[in-house]
Amino acid sequence: MSILKTDFGGDRGELFQLALKTGLLTVLTVGLYRFWQTTRLRRWYWSSIRIGSNPLEYTGTAQEKLTGFLLAVIVLAFYLMLFNGAAMYFVIGLSEGAPDYLNLAMATTPLALVPIIFMARYRARRYILSRTRWRGIRMGMSGGAWGYAWRACMYWVLTILSVGLLWPLMTFQLEKYLTDRTWFGDAPFMQFGSAAMLSGAILPFLLMLWASIGLPVAAVMTGQNLYYMGLILTIPLTAVTAVSYRVGSVRIMASMKTLGDGMEFDIAPGTGRLIRIHIFGRILTSLVIAFVSPVVLGIVLGLIYLSGSYDPSMLLAPPPMIAAIIAVATWLTVFVLYGICQQVFIVFPIVKHIGETFELHEPTLLQTVRQRARADGRDAGGFADALDVGAAF
Repeated sequence: MSILKTDFGGDRGELFQLALKTGLLTVLTVGLYRFWQTTRLRRWYWSSIRIGSNPLEYTGTAQEKLTGFLLAVIVLAFYLMLFNGAAMYFVIGLSEGAPDYLNLAMATTPLALVPIIFMARYRARRYILSRTRWRGIRMGMSGGAWGYAWRACMYWVLTILSVGLLWPLMTFQLEKYLTDRTWFGDAPFMQFGSAAMLSGAILPFLLMLWASIGLPVAAVMTGQNLYYMGLILTIPLTAVTAVSYRVGSVRIMASMKTLGDGMEFDIAPGTGRLIRIHIFGRILTSLVIAFVSPVVLGIVLGLIYLSGSYDPSMLLAPPPMIAAIIAVATWLTVFVLYGICQQVFIVFPIVKHIGETFELHEPTLLQTVRQRARADGRDAGGFADALDVGAAF
């Protein structure tokens, strides 16, 4: 059986320069450049991933993302205005204007965004796929954002009511919905298997989750604060087993996917490796910010001092204008450094590790794949951008 392996050819130093440049431009343009930043980062990552020596290609544009974002903001504002108006009208009629009920009506606003968030994630994924090419063939995804949204809401309700027992069913059904609507050229992806194949992977997570919920309940019911001590162990283990389930479910379901006439996949990211990347990435990010921020702040204070508008004696009680300059300089420094460190210490090694574990079986079947018309993707992931739910790389 022939296999195409994947390698990652990106250079960390090159990524650092790109992240630094685009981060500074984003700050200087008060956030406007972030659409160009995201586009440039995607193009860099895509071109670094080579499946069988052929790199991926990202063809999306910043103009598409900016237009989609503005459209999404207008639609969301109109949607929330209608929802709040309808909720207030209903509550006022029901409660004759009682303040408690009015506050309750306002509190339901976040719930109105839940289906929109799921819809936004689907549309963002559809846009990214429609702007991704490999070997000149475009990927794509069929419409179905609202179908995904109501299914996601339904499965989350069922999962909560079942105290997590139906979590594998939710994972499988939602992934199958996404996979079965994805294309590479005119070749469809198909997800096989069932939720049962995820049962073993979810068990450690559910045990830790139930323990994290049960210990505080037991402490309240028995009055024994000793139960709270158990959370020191169960909470981090819940996080670790959650990552393990996420990685394991991706690995299991990838092995049950096919493309076109029978091409299969393997992807084997390591749970421990991903956890270590996150932990050490966070530590390095904190260290860089802790060491570099004072240096930048010192430079800013030095420039203010040289301008003659600042005296070292004002350090403990600076004038409002000087205090504002110091606060803004500190925030901008942390913002830029955090973005750079996230890319260099976390996103880069994760993409590199996951990419290098990907394999495509029976690549000779790719010869039968033909080009498919590009989807419009009119909002260009704008709803996900506006809600900050997965639009960035």
